[in-house]
Amino acid sequence: MLRRAFGLGSSQALIRMLCSFVSVKLTAVYLGPAGFALIAQVNTLITLGQGLLGAGINTATVRLTAEYGESQALRRKALWATGFKMAAGLGIVGALALLAAAPILGNRLLGREDYAWAIALCGVGIIAAMINNVLLGALNGVRDIRRVVQSNVIATLVGLLAFAPSCMLWGTTGGICGSIAGYVAGLFISVLLSRRSTVVQLKDFVGQWDTAEAKRILAFYPMLIAHAALPPLAMLMVRDSVIGIVGLEAGGVWQAAWRLSEVYTGIITTSVSLYFMPRLGELANDGRGMRREVWRTLAAATGVTAALAMVIYLLRDWVVRLVFSASFDGVQNLMPVQLLGDVLKMAAWILGFVLVATVRTRWYLAIEILVPLFLVGAVRTLTPLLGSIGAMWAFVLASTFQLVLGAIALRDLLFAGATSPGSQRS
Repeated sequence: MLRRAFGLGSSQALIRMLCSFVSVKLTAVYLGPAGFALIAQVNTLITLGQGLLGAGINTATVRLTAEYGESQALRRKALWATGFKMAAGLGIVGALALLAAAPILGNRLLGREDYAWAIALCGVGIIAAMINNVLLGALNGVRDIRRVVQSNVIATLVGLLAFAPSCMLWGTTGGICGSIAGYVAGLFISVLLSRRSTVVQLKDFVGQWDTAEAKRILAFYPMLIAHAALPPLAMLMVRDSVIGIVGLEAGGVWQAAWRLSEVYTGIITTSVSLYFMPRLGELANDGRGMRREVWRTLAAATGVTAALAMVIYLLRDWVVRLVFSASFDGVQNLMPVQLLGDVLKMAAWILGFVLVATVRTRWYLAIEILVPLFLVGAVRTLTPLLGSIGAMWAFVLASTFQLVLGAIALRDLLFAGATSPGSQRS
């Protein structure tokens, strides 16, 4: 199953990567480093919003759907209906909050009050993303990976078709609108594909509210609110610090290097996400089986990341020229350190996945609080001394710190394997 998930996930991620490279190229050519940074801020805000409000629902949908299996179909349907209502309701609340705060956030995050409309429009993207994640989470939980991949691939292609002409014709304004349109298109496509599923039916999402399932979903929230809020918030602060120290142009170059890593590591994270959480749900009461699965997935994910990082390092001159424009030549100097951090970050991300699946709330919250604080502090310390590459070294140090903490938190599971995964939640 892992091999199949990697195959389908890699196909999806490769298409996303190619589309991302095209969008990166368009942004670099038509908007320049400054526009690149603004588009990144808008997408980070949507990621922050939908993650803060909906990450717990999404993860609970995947994890609990897999745990219930076919033998508890009624509980699955109650889970889906409750999750959908929570996602829609919280999404609307979040959109209204952004609408009210749009003038302030437009000036603070995008540097201009007349970009308040963009902040307000992000609310639409948040609602669409949250509902879409519930639909795809249900499909993923029943192992309908093929349909999940189809939805994501088609949404990626449609999103690019919306973004490309908008960016070319209307500059930054068009790029912002095109980016948000991609989230709406993703929801529309998922709805169409869900109608063809024999297991997940759209009518199952409009059933009655179930308080017991709501409580199970809420149990994931303390961890995932921290995950959804703190890393994106830290990135907003890091990006703001880098731009404030080295300037908007150099900050855009740093953002380009960061974006390049996000694109290629997405191949691995997408593949693992399709497989790992449902599998951990199936092994919820099998400590030895979970230990084997964690080590196997950890080795596969970090090994593939290291291999891709090495290829990109060897071809970095060619990659920068192809993906970006002449004004982004500085990316080549930042890439080696960033690639090292990517390998460490991938290993830490796998361990974080396990902490969520085994509901080790205290450890997870501690890591999610300490690591972003460490990253922001390291960036503000090293960037004035070393320039943009100082921010990259801060990323390496923060990833190492996160990996060490994750290994300590999971030492009983990783190195003993005799206990049930849920027996030592802390």
